[in-house]
Amino acid sequence: MRAPGDTDDAYGFGNGTPSYSYTPQQPQQAAPQLPQPTGGVGFQPQPGGYGGGGWESTSGSMDGGGGPPEPSEGMRKRNLSASWNLSQTLLGEGEEDEPPILEELGINFSHIVSKTRAVLWPRRSKLDQEVIDDSDFAGPLIFCFALAAVLLLKGKVQFSYIYVVFVTGLLALWAVLNLMSMKGIDIYRTASVLGYCLLPIVLLAALSLPLDLTGAWGALFVPLTVFWCSNAAALFFVIILQADDQRWLLLYPVMLFYTGFALITIF
Repeated sequence: MRAPGDTDDAYGFGNGTPSYSYTPQQPQQAAPQLPQPTGGVGFQPQPGGYGGGGWESTSGSMDGGGGPPEPSEGMRKRNLSASWNLSQTLLGEGEEDEPPILEELGINFSHIVSKTRAVLWPRRSKLDQEVIDDSDFAGPLIFCFALAAVLLLKGKVQFSYIYVVFVTGLLALWAVLNLMSMKGIDIYRTASVLGYCLLPIVLLAALSLPLDLTGAWGALFVPLTVFWCSNAAALFFVIILQADDQRWLLLYPVMLFYTGFALITIF
């Protein structure tokens, strides 16, 4: 039984109506974010907490007034080491049992220079059998693109003509050379020789920039250039096919091949 005067307010109820109390919570303040170090930039804490000093970069100013931060000494050493390792891999100076990448791709700069010199001054005594047997395409591609680039300076886009004439002449000469010799020659070595001996045609195209080769200058330089290319190519083929008695016979179809390029150059 309830004592007289007792009410339900002692139990949180008054007059049969529930009574609730609500206390609002204060929002929590987020902690300030500290700057995170990035690659190559070091940060050191400075005394004074968040308001006095905070974090300071060890390799450059971060306030925007001193320019971008400079790479640290460790990053510089890593970059230098990576560059050195790449150079060793390309030149074959890394691991002993690993061949250089350029050799695997068939690119030999010493052979390219030797063949180029042999084309510029064709003499049999200066030709090495190892250099001749190397059927690389680095030099021919360089000379073909150089010819197209020089002709482009004259306003003539001749990329397709150069490609068609080269491929057609290559197939024809490859067939003729194998019919004329018992030893034979593969198409890759034929393409390498014809591409290297295209260098005088590139010089002729460069000469056509200041001079008009459709007149008297052309009558002088065009036959000389065609003979220059044909003589060098015939010398290469004679050594490869071991056909010393057929040099002048090989010269005729090769002259037809380079005459096509000479016509593309002057017209």
